[in-house]
Amino acid sequence: MEYLYLAGACFFFSIQFIFNKLFTSRSDGSFAAGVWNALATALFMLIYLLPMGGFAVSISQSALLCSLIYTAATLICSGMTILAMKNGKLSVITTYMLLGGLVLPFVWGIIAYKEPFTLTKGIGVVILLLSMVSGILWDKLFPGKNTEPSEKSGNSMLFHIYCLMLFLSNGLVSIATTASQKAEDAVSSDAFLILCKIETAAAALVIMVLIGLVNRKKGDAHGVKNAFVGIVKNPPMTGKIFFILLASCALYAVSNGVANIFSLNCAQTMDASIQFPILSAVVILFGAIFGWLFFHEKIEKRDIAGLLLAALGIVFFII
Repeated sequence: MEYLYLAGACFFFSIQFIFNKLFTSRSDGSFAAGVWNALATALFMLIYLLPMGGFAVSISQSALLCSLIYTAATLICSGMTILAMKNGKLSVITTYMLLGGLVLPFVWGIIAYKEPFTLTKGIGVVILLLSMVSGILWDKLFPGKNTEPSEKSGNSMLFHIYCLMLFLSNGLVSIATTASQKAEDAVSSDAFLILCKIETAAAALVIMVLIGLVNRKKGDAHGVKNAFVGIVKNPPMTGKIFFILLASCALYAVSNGVANIFSLNCAQTMDASIQFPILSAVVILFGAIFGWLFFHEKIEKRDIAGLLLAALGIVFFII
């Protein structure tokens, strides 16, 4: 059953990037847009999570601590994702995000839960790490073979700072998810997600208002209002663009929520040192497939090399 949960998490975590990319293409690429996305996504998730939980919120000491870490990391990750997508290549962004979701919980599982470390797992980790940075290494070794637009080369220092924040924040989300389910006073996975999304919506709303107040002090008479409607790529906000933004957030919320439920249930019985490396590698594979199917993205030699390494890494973890 745990592998069925893992398969579901892999699939739904993969398709969420389709809707995330749709939102990004209509936004202005600011941190505020990322917070706007986190706010809308959290509200949409609560629409179906609250009825599932009987409109009750279960709180324990460990759940509260883990949810606060989850919330802070989610807001940072959402904001940094938009900023990074504006300044660099999507392939590099995905590499950093998945690498964070792999390395940090893997190390945490071994240190905090004394999860077993074997030679095959060690080899698998090395191969998976190589698969995630293979695109970067390929571009460095064969710069003339890179067919991506030059403005998406992702070589700026600022871009890599954003990506480093993605690495850390996405890793913390994974650690908080695992810790919440392995604690002695753990609440159910649904209850934990409800708590996280309530906190995320509240925190995102406060941040958006603060951004508006800061803009008002800078001379924008409609600072608070513009903080919510001024995140579009080509102002002003129209009904059509607003609908696209909301629809992309709603679809992202559904896919991410279902994926998290699968992941949380999987975390109850599966070692983090197994779950997250496999999850990260499979999402890479699905990401390439969905990119080819829905966005006609060409799968180049560097992509094939990364996919083969990811598949090989999974094999070593299953052995």
